[in-house]
Amino acid sequence: MTRRRWLVLAGVAVALAAAIATRLPGPRPSGQVAQEAAAPRLWPALDGVVLPPNIAPPGLRIDEPGTAWHVLVKGERGAAVQASGTRPGLSLPLRGWRRLLAANAGGQLALVVSARRAAGGWTRYAPVALSVAREPIDRYLVYRMLPPAYSLVSDTGIYERDLTSYRQRLVVHGRQVNGCVNCHTFWQGSGRRFTLGTRSDTWGNRTLLANGGKVVSLAQPVGFGTWHPDGKMVTFSANKVVQFFHTAGNETREVMDMHGALACFDIAQQRFVSSPELSQPEYLNSYPCWAPDGRTLYFVRARRPWGPGEPYPPKQYDQVRYDLARISYDPATSTWGHVETLRSGRAAGRSFVFPRVSPDGRWLLYTSCEFGCFPAFKASADLGLIDLRTGRDQPVEVNSDRSESWHTWSRNGRWVVFSSKRADGLLTKLYLAYFDADGRMHPPLLLPQRRADYYDRLYHNYNVPELVESPVAASAGQLGRAGREPTQVKAKLPDGVGPAAVTAQ
Repeated sequence: MTRRRWLVLAGVAVALAAAIATRLPGPRPSGQVAQEAAAPRLWPALDGVVLPPNIAPPGLRIDEPGTAWHVLVKGERGAAVQASGTRPGLSLPLRGWRRLLAANAGGQLALVVSARRAAGGWTRYAPVALSVAREPIDRYLVYRMLPPAYSLVSDTGIYERDLTSYRQRLVVHGRQVNGCVNCHTFWQGSGRRFTLGTRSDTWGNRTLLANGGKVVSLAQPVGFGTWHPDGKMVTFSANKVVQFFHTAGNETREVMDMHGALACFDIAQQRFVSSPELSQPEYLNSYPCWAPDGRTLYFVRARRPWGPGEPYPPKQYDQVRYDLARISYDPATSTWGHVETLRSGRAAGRSFVFPRVSPDGRWLLYTSCEFGCFPAFKASADLGLIDLRTGRDQPVEVNSDRSESWHTWSRNGRWVVFSSKRADGLLTKLYLAYFDADGRMHPPLLLPQRRADYYDRLYHNYNVPELVESPVAASAGQLGRAGREPTQVKAKLPDGVGPAAVTAQ
């Protein structure tokens, strides 16, 4: 028998075993079943969560005493799904879950948990209420994963997750360039057009530009980017980022910009251009974001409180508070207007960073914290929301007493993915929240994994999530080679913008 035939037969055997396993009866509530008025304690929390109709089921851990556990999820339409076992961690069947969500899009689900008591009999807990949205979330989520240790930059990787399943694949890893991979941004949710930064003492710092099936490297490393909607240019921040440490406190790390300006890379002409309004030496500029119409650039800026020759780190580091700002742009003439301040960091006593405009152009989602430009290291960091139609602030109900940061919109504007340390106060994890037409964010769902204990054994942070509608077209090998080979584009930043040494831990 040929090796190929053995492999085919082995695959069939595995599939049959899996199919039989899903049909084997596990412990089920029977006999005397006592009703409990309280809802069960679950990880992750699900009460009130709105689910995308195309999301994989979360692995559940039932934190109630017992010798066996059973969970049933049912809706008004379609067949219910269930799982049971003698351990509190349960995984729901993927195919049945997909059919149930599709049948109940726009409707309600009830999750019912039962636990078998050690003395005999079962306890059934009050149902947990879930909703299923009509609007799907973009199928793919691209994010960066990195360890909590600041010195292990080569252990960082950028990954792509298929949200309809649990499939995660590597986009590019720091070991491929013997350094760090960071700062990725996509054009219009397309996995075929994006930029990505690399930093390496061996191969140098550069920016990779993927356009269709081709990847070129720019000799100029730049930071956080945003594609103009017409796809003809990418606007980047050019920052000198430094990291230092406190001797005490819940968070001992500090990240700040010593220099910051904005520049646009013209793809056709392969050159960087800027505006005096975006590169004033007395300001630190960062986190650019184009509005959907391509006529307004949002960004943040802070007046630098120290002068030339200030020792590092500057004593005034905790006085740096960023404003939310915007500037008009005329694509026909490539001319800029004047900077307008939307929210003053000095007046608010807080720092405003990372503006992201919704696809319909109505909402501006940002993060605020007590000072500085790096909210992931600050428990005070919260999401904020402005209705650009009225200019008023909108309450954000998903904030916790831990750090919230790094957020992105779905292409239909109905989903927000953000990172948070709410689970343990130590590591950032990703959460998916439904954003309704009235500007309300509903209770978020932790990024689902097949097993509930997945995060218990994962000692990495998630950051810079980006939702995309198609998979990343470039392979990890292709991107790694582009990060090591000689750079093809020698474009330099304009005078006054300065060199970039960007990190995003």
